[in-house]
Amino acid sequence: MENKNISKAVIGVLVVLVVLLGGYIAVSGGKSAATANGASEAAALPMETYQAQYVKPETPIDRSKNVTLPGWGGFTIPAKTKKITQGFEFHNPAENLWYEDWVSIDGTPLEKLVVDSGQTAELSHYLRLAGIQADVTKVLDADPAFFDIQKNDAGAYTIEAVKGYKGEKTLTVQADDGKQYTLTLTGKEECYYIAFGLYLEDGDELLFQSGLVAPGLYVQKMEMTRALAPGEYPAYVVCQPYLSDRTTKTNSGIVKLTLTVG
Repeated sequence: MENKNISKAVIGVLVVLVVLLGGYIAVSGGKSAATANGASEAAALPMETYQAQYVKPETPIDRSKNVTLPGWGGFTIPAKTKKITQGFEFHNPAENLWYEDWVSIDGTPLEKLVVDSGQTAELSHYLRLAGIQADVTKVLDADPAFFDIQKNDAGAYTIEAVKGYKGEKTLTVQADDGKQYTLTLTGKEECYYIAFGLYLEDGDELLFQSGLVAPGLYVQKMEMTRALAPGEYPAYVVCQPYLSDRTTKTNSGIVKLTLTVG
């Protein structure tokens, strides 16, 4: 009798354990499913409403004019005097004076064109610099005396500045977005000044340093630091160009020559 009671008790305990285990599995499965569903819902973020195709921003092109430096084979100057008025030549080539046209849209400067340089630019390039994603389909007005408008092999309109001026001129274009845009081209005179330094190779001795020489002009006389005895001296000239602000230096050039003193 006692054994039967024990057996019944054991069976009862087992039944309770089975019921509890089943409930645990059900609850765990529910939590896992809820977690999985929750993670899935969290990953599915809403799409950004304001989207558009990415277009790489246009960047300005450096169309700066290179400086033109003079060249010499040698100088022949008089001996035993520091004041020299002949036999040398420090000149700034006239090519170092030019005109630039700064292109702007709605008052925002975009890029410059060097006049009479052979440089061309697509008109659509300026629209993109201004953040306008459109292509020029027609040029409505442009002064042919100052601007040469052409179509390149790809069918894009190009502009070349062919004559210098001071002040503003405008150019209106039609674009494929159905709008018209006005480009303002502001012309200004630009130049490179050059300062000349005459050195002896022996000890890099400075004999003469000029001030700034304007394009198309030359140094009429130089007063050297000392007079030289007759003979031939290996020498060199340092040509230091400056921008039109007369302060900013650009890349200098060195010209070697023979200084003949007699």
